[in-house]
Amino acid sequence: MKVLLITVDYPPTVKSAARLFSELAEDLMQHGYQVSVLTSIPDRNLADSTVRKQKFYGRETINGARVHRVSGLPIGRDIPIVRGLEQFITALVFFIIAVFMGRHHAVIVYSPPLPLGLTGYALARLWRSRVIINIQDLYPQTVVDLGLLKSRLLIGIATWMERFLYKHADALTVHSEGNREYVIEKGAPVAKVKVVHNWVDLEEVSPGPLDNQWRRANKLDGAFIVSFAGTMGFAQGLEDILEVAELLKEHDEIVFVMAGDGIFRQRLQEQATESGLTNIKFVPTQPPEQYVELLRASDVCLVPLSKDLKTPVVPGKLQSIMAAGRPAICWADPASDARRMIEEADCGSFFPAGQHDNIAEAILELCQCNRLADLKGQNGRKYAEAHFSRQGSTDIYDDIITEAYK
Repeated sequence: MKVLLITVDYPPTVKSAARLFSELAEDLMQHGYQVSVLTSIPDRNLADSTVRKQKFYGRETINGARVHRVSGLPIGRDIPIVRGLEQFITALVFFIIAVFMGRHHAVIVYSPPLPLGLTGYALARLWRSRVIINIQDLYPQTVVDLGLLKSRLLIGIATWMERFLYKHADALTVHSEGNREYVIEKGAPVAKVKVVHNWVDLEEVSPGPLDNQWRRANKLDGAFIVSFAGTMGFAQGLEDILEVAELLKEHDEIVFVMAGDGIFRQRLQEQATESGLTNIKFVPTQPPEQYVELLRASDVCLVPLSKDLKTPVVPGKLQSIMAAGRPAICWADPASDARRMIEEADCGSFFPAGQHDNIAEAILELCQCNRLADLKGQNGRKYAEAHFSRQGSTDIYDDIITEAYK
């Protein structure tokens, strides 16, 4: 049986979407499926910062999956309306290329962007197969909350796409109960919506020594490391980290490490320099093995979301932090399911976004009480073992596909 995965990000891109879908591809092949992937030619969020030579289309095999890649448009992505236009064009190009790839029995789409869901739906109808949409961020509400989409016409179009896909997809997977409730409220049939936690390879991402090679290579021996690792984009609210670093700048032992890439990285670096914040260290996007070492080297890990984001989204990095046995400090709108997860696991602290004083106090408390940090980290690991099993999560996709062909 042939399965097509559609996602904008796939390795060597270092993002949670790329990791999740590459591991899903591997596990589906273990179940006997023939897996193809339709994705973009990577030009950002690359661990080695190497510029890939651009061409319109390319093919390669990664861990047994046949990967088809398409180049994005050579335009700036920091303008929301331009990004929206690119998404529609990409969706159309993906559809055309997929048609020539031949029939697949199931199509699994990573969303956002929403237009890729339409691509998956059209292909499934053409091939008389099934389309499963994995909903990670709740669009268009997310971009409306962030002030990135203001046109009533465009909001109307995006809302129509959202409701159409919720109604007509053969199955929808979401990563938390709050997200499940949201999509059902928006018109998704209850029976179609499955909760599939964003899984973690618990053998690969596991607790390890705090004093490790990553610390030594980055000259941070003896420091109390407070880390953020991920995309530096619209939704993260990373300016809050600078505010907290300002409050804690008199504590020489505390160092904030910001690892990753994104449209706000340069701005954040400039702001940190202008503010004279010497307690912040920026490092590039880390390759997977170094990312795990960064988590292990961290005394506490940050999971920030913008105060404007009102949806119940759970940042994918939270599960990896918990699996690595490190305490997490998260700030977001209280509607976020991250709050529920952290409180259930007792693995750190959650604050409404913008409470800089409280966040700084929580970091200082963990710095002054290593036993508390260890306990919170151990709690997170136990919760991860109980809920974030890679095999248990990816098996649900096998169940959804095979159910239709029984």
